Parts: sequence; structure tokens; C-alpha cells
Amino acid sequence: MRSIFIGSTGGEPGQTLTTWALALKLKEQGVKVGFFKPYGMLADLGAPAEGTLCDSDVLLMKEVLNLPEPAEALCPVMLTEVLLPEASGVHAGRLIEKIKEAFQEISRGKEVVLIMGAKEIFFDGGLSGPPDSTLVKLFDASVVLVDRYQRDNLTLYSLLSLNSFLDGRVKSAIINHVSPDKMEHVKTRVIPFLQEKGVKSVVAIPENSILAALTVLTISGLIDGQVLCCPEHGGNLIQTFTIGAKYLEGPLSIFKQVYNKIILVGLTQTGQEGKMVSGIILTGGKSPGETIIRVANEQGIPLILTRADTFQAMDLLEKARPMLGLRDEFKVRRFLELIEDEMGANQWVEGLL
Repeated sequence: MRSIFIGSTGGEPGQTLTTWALALKLKEQGVKVGFFKPYGMLADLGAPAEGTLCDSDVLLMKEVLNLPEPAEALCPVMLTEVLLPEASGVHAGRLIEKIKEAFQEISRGKEVVLIMGAKEIFFDGGLSGPPDSTLVKLFDASVVLVDRYQRDNLTLYSLLSLNSFLDGRVKSAIINHVSPDKMEHVKTRVIPFLQEKGVKSVVAIPENSILAALTVLTISGLIDGQVLCCPEHGGNLIQTFTIGAKYLEGPLSIFKQVYNKIILVGLTQTGQEGKMVSGIILTGGKSPGETIIRVANEQGIPLILTRADTFQAMDLLEKARPMLGLRDEFKVRRFLELIEDEMGANQWVEGLL
């Protein structure tokens, strides 16, 4: 049985997306895959209820991999800010034993277990117990590091220093969120340098509109909305949203008479932003007339009704960073396509096995 540790250098680089993508690739190869997250974070609502899932990553991967193991085995240590002090000092040894016992349980019958680390692999534990570096060595794991590209020096320092600290266990690296104007530089200068220094499998992922897109149904949930029509188009991809009416043409011009609205601008099939309305939010909680709903139905445009006013709804949308859910598999597929475009289908996976 092999262990693969998915680590993050910080800044939300796409650790959950990478874990899901890796799980999908291994499943397609017929590998029996397990999942483990030693520490999970809960909202600070007091002690977690017995048997509750520790966090959204565990809930997601339990469903993605159809895992029968209980949540408390997949994620044996559940923390809140209130509970953090209990994970330090004299309790560290007890936590390690608890983690080891849970890992033995979930790894039975598995060929590969994916271990998802903390949001920041540099974090040295402190109040949260043993750091990721301890867990990597404890489970003799190969490591894939996910880095959010900002500058060369930050990426090089993060990946190379961690590979050294982890005794050369970093077998693959994902440099994510690279701006289009930096892609050629990263591919021709940064990646070869990392490979020369021992990180053999490195791939750069460009910023991509599909990876950043939300769906109509996701947006509805963010604003506590009700879908009034065309729920079958709830998977429409949304790139931007606007209060203006410049995208309302033809039959949709009737919506210019509706003042409390937000237009959801979608993506074309190629992933480029197009002048297309993929949904409309009606704010203020007042239901529209029959004519409005009829036109939306005829045009296949989902309508979302929310009690929030227009500016409250816009504020929620602009600040939202929703967790990945099962409906977001399209992002995983796109993520894998981008990897395969750069380096071939299986190189980054084979380097971890």
C-alpha cells in the first residue's frame, strides 16, 4: 500500500481540486483508492457532535470515492479554535496514536491512500498538534505539493526548501494560477530549474475561466435563493455578474423593466466569456409577473429569487469562495485537461507511485 500526501504551500492554491483530480486519475487506472485527512477544521460552534463529518473536504471525498469508512476514521482529529489548545503539548503523542489507529483502519484493502494536509504545510504544528512534515514521514508518503504562483523566488523557495526538509519526498509539484503572460517564463525557466534540483515532475496550470466559474445552482445557494424556472439549466457556468442591462437583447429586453435584478453572464463552450445571459437574479423577495417567467422559460434562462436586496446580493457574490461540491466535477475534468495539455496524461501521477 502506497501513501500520497497532498500538501499546500499556502494561499489557497487548489489543494482540494488536486486531491480530487488525483483520486479520479487513480480510479480510472483501476487502483483501489482511500482518503485520509488527519486534521479537520470545524466552525467554532463548540465541540463537534458524535459522528459528524469533520469538514467539507472529507464529506466531498467520501462521496467521490464512495468510501464506507466512518467520518471519524477518515478524519480522526476535529478541531475548532476553542479546541486547539487541547491538541498541544502533552497531548501530541496521544494524537499521533489516534491518527495512526485511524489510518490503519481506513487503509485496509486499499492500494493507495491519499492524505490531505493542512492549508499551509509550512505551519509547524503549535496548537494544532503534529505538523504535516511529521505526518509525511510517519506514513512514509510520497508528496505532491500545490503552489499558488506569485513570484519566482517564492515558488522556488517553497518547493525546494520543502523537498529538502522532507528528504526528497516531493515527487510532483503543481504550480497553479499562473497568469497567461507568465506561462512561457514558468515553463522555460522555473520548471527546468526545479527539475534540475530534484523535483522531477512539475506542471504549470494557467489561470482558467472554467476553474474560476460558478454555476447557477451554486450562486442560488450563496444568496439563499429560490430557482423559479429552468432548473434543468442550473449547471450553466457563470463568469461574471452585473447590475447593468447591456446583455439584455431581443426577448430578454423585457427585463429592462425590472429594476431589482442582477444579470449572470455566462461562458461559451470554449470557456471564453461571451455576451450571453446564463441566469438572472431577482432581488428584494418580490415574485415576478407571469410574463417575466414565461419569457425566461422560453429563453431557457433560470430565474433566482432572493430576499436580499440588490447590493446585499452583489456583496455576497463578490465575497463568496464556495467549497468544491460534487456538481463541480467539470472543474476537475478541466484541471486534468490543462495538466495533460502540458505534460502528458500520467506523468505527474506515475511520479508519485
